[in-house]
Amino acid sequence: DKNGGEDKGGSSDDRQGKAPLPDPLPAWNWTSTENKVFGTNLGGLFLLERWMYEDWMVEQGGPDAWDEYSMSKNLGADKMQSVLRNHLDSWFTEDDMNTLQDAGVNMLRIPMGYWPFFSAQEVGEPYQNASHLDKLSEIMYGAWKRSIYVLIDLHGMPGSQNNDQSSGRNHTSNDNKQVADWYSDHNQQLSRKVVHKMLDWLDSQPSKSVVAGITTVNEPKVYDNGDYQGKLFDFYGFSIDALKPHGIPLIAHHAFVSNPYGYWRDFAQKQETGTFVLDDHPYPAWFQSPEPTDEGQIFGSVCRFRDSMANFPAPVLMGEFSAISILNSTDWTTDYLSTQLKVFGWSAGSTFFNFRLNETQNPVLSEPFAIGSKYSMLEMLRDNNPTGRFPRRNVSMPVVEWTNSLTSHCGSDPEISW
Repeated sequence: DKNGGEDKGGSSDDRQGKAPLPDPLPAWNWTSTENKVFGTNLGGLFLLERWMYEDWMVEQGGPDAWDEYSMSKNLGADKMQSVLRNHLDSWFTEDDMNTLQDAGVNMLRIPMGYWPFFSAQEVGEPYQNASHLDKLSEIMYGAWKRSIYVLIDLHGMPGSQNNDQSSGRNHTSNDNKQVADWYSDHNQQLSRKVVHKMLDWLDSQPSKSVVAGITTVNEPKVYDNGDYQGKLFDFYGFSIDALKPHGIPLIAHHAFVSNPYGYWRDFAQKQETGTFVLDDHPYPAWFQSPEPTDEGQIFGSVCRFRDSMANFPAPVLMGEFSAISILNSTDWTTDYLSTQLKVFGWSAGSTFFNFRLNETQNPVLSEPFAIGSKYSMLEMLRDNNPTGRFPRRNVSMPVVEWTNSLTSHCGSDPEISW
């Protein structure tokens, strides 16, 4: 059955995308008042980010392999493709899928670069496509068997939309000038082709019913640049129109604007219900200088999302969040994680970042594992883990009922509806 028991039949060709699967999953309802997302990210699988496995990336690509772009240049096409194939086979396995299923995960957010769908050489970039789409097809089939949904997230786009290693290229010279090459007219045209190519590929997949949403560009930065802002609105409008015939909503990141819930309100109100979901990536205890140590202050930051989400005219997915903080108490980390899961579960739900993180012995971009392990769901699912405890979802009750049973410092469920 779809919960991982008896196979529903069909040859291996069926699983590789040559025949339709029976019993497609019903479309994910982003406006459900009960069935929220309790998910995790498969970050670092299809797009390399050095901080997740720094020792391995330096060993494979050299000490100046700061991102997938530079590693691809260092290794060349043949060697890079070989490294990628080995990585795809090992970074996320069937055992990992089973562990996540056992924890009650109902959605996998899958960050990807554009290059599996569109030639990076045509863009003029060194990225290599190995067996990416075979692996994605395999994951989608495994998700279908387990009644788990998938959110495809284009983390890396032509030219880089944010100059961060998460886009494939840590383009610090551009970042200092507040320039994002993704906004060039040429790269905007290429990005539209990427979206159409991805949708064409999805249409060929028998397990396409698992796809609950698509992020057509992850974490774009607009730098308060009016031209960039206008182009992003246009790209999101294009994306909604392109996805709608496929019955797939756009999961749209807020682009790091100040007051994002106010900024995107008018745009969200104009969209047909269920076609637009706002994507937020809150890290209330991290990415600050200095990192906060006051527990009450951190909880207060989490709680403020309650009113922001409740007053927004569309569902809000917390597409990335983690348990990371500079505080290393097991009980605190567990409490902090539970509070986030509860509050972030009140709108569309959340996908933890990340499912996995490797310990690094020689950290440059990585954090010491006592801190970095708070990015690893698998680590915190281990019994008696000293980092913190990730709660396993009780699948016998609606998701929101379960998240409301968790520890929280933020009051009662506002019972958001649209």
